[in-house]
Amino acid sequence: MTQRFLTIVVAGLFFWAVGAQGATRIGQPLVHIGPHALIVRLLDSRHVVWRSFSLIDPARVVVDLHGVALQGTSAVWPEHKGPLKDIRAFRHRNGMVRVVLDLTHKVSYEINALPGGLTLSLGGAGTGAAKGARAHAAVLRQPAVPQIAAPTAPPEIVIAVDAGHGGVDEGACGIDHICEKNVVLHIARDLASLIDATPGFHAFMTRRGNYYVPLRERVALAQTHHAAAFISIHANALPEPEGMDVRGAEVFILSQHGVSREARWLARSENAADQAGALHFGAGGGFLHNILLNMTQNGTRRASYDLARDVLKALGVVEPLHVDHVEKANFMVLLSPTIPSILIETAFISNPHEALDLNSPAYDERLAHAVWEGIMRDAPRLRARLGLSPGPRVHVVRAGETLSGIAERFHVSIAALRAANGLRGVLQAGTSLRIPSG
Repeated sequence: MTQRFLTIVVAGLFFWAVGAQGATRIGQPLVHIGPHALIVRLLDSRHVVWRSFSLIDPARVVVDLHGVALQGTSAVWPEHKGPLKDIRAFRHRNGMVRVVLDLTHKVSYEINALPGGLTLSLGGAGTGAAKGARAHAAVLRQPAVPQIAAPTAPPEIVIAVDAGHGGVDEGACGIDHICEKNVVLHIARDLASLIDATPGFHAFMTRRGNYYVPLRERVALAQTHHAAAFISIHANALPEPEGMDVRGAEVFILSQHGVSREARWLARSENAADQAGALHFGAGGGFLHNILLNMTQNGTRRASYDLARDVLKALGVVEPLHVDHVEKANFMVLLSPTIPSILIETAFISNPHEALDLNSPAYDERLAHAVWEGIMRDAPRLRARLGLSPGPRVHVVRAGETLSGIAERFHVSIAALRAANGLRGVLQAGTSLRIPSG
């Protein structure tokens, strides 16, 4: 789709069960404006039968919902946000509830069934959030097969850190309603802090708070910020009863071949948050085939694999691995043809024990540090890809580590470590150490 969409989330429609049928009743909508979108959630369930159409003179979008109920015969909620003037709902024929969005002018629209519910997206919203988002619009207006250009690297090596899900898209949730969107944001923040503390590196986060960013926009943002690598962080899940006992981390790269059954299920689950983009994986896989061809020509596929392998090795030191090799799947968020991209499933949130671990700040820090170590192992290849000198090896000191232990690990002398870093006194956690050649 060539036009940028701004998502209106009618964010907290109040719902409760009605009568013996258990229909969902629609209460007063609350419109939330996020950093990247006006966000309108029509229902908290995506499993609903609906149809939609738009009208002009006056401009409006109409959505008919089947199997839902409305308190009273009609309701009107003024909004006056961007092109949206008000939202009306009333009982319609054949047991439907018709929702009408009155607009100031005709705009494009799109409906998506997100894991967090049924949402409506309007194009051309004239809000402050929309104006701030227009800077990215040109990147998103791409032809079906994008023209590939090698990224221009800034002085620092930029690592795009992508916390999966967010906002109305909670991702998978485990025991005590521990949800993926929250735990992966904590890990992403820890990882970004480690990257920013590393000389010559800078982290760009695709989202910094609890809001939804479309999958294609995450890729576009990484390209806009000239990222040298893209790291998407998620928490794994499988249906019960298997999901209760399975555990461990996995690391994925993009592929349409050699994909396991479990990986296909996982990719479908993750891609469901951006159904419009899922059309790229339609019959024949033409779009994905061209992306993979361009990745091969640019060396991105091999670079993605090398990065994934280094991160997987580092994760295997701090927690069990679910699969001990780099896996492949059709994740939309890995679609950049020029940026080495990997997706990390940190642990199984469907497993109660791992869900509680993921909800622990100490555990999240340990995972973030392992991912950072994997990135640093791959740093010489990243530098070579960007035409930069190899640069020094760097290690960020963790609590409880000693200089002698670090020296032994990197096969260098304590004296060499002290000399390379001008160390005097007690070694502090969080210090970035340059590791001299051994």
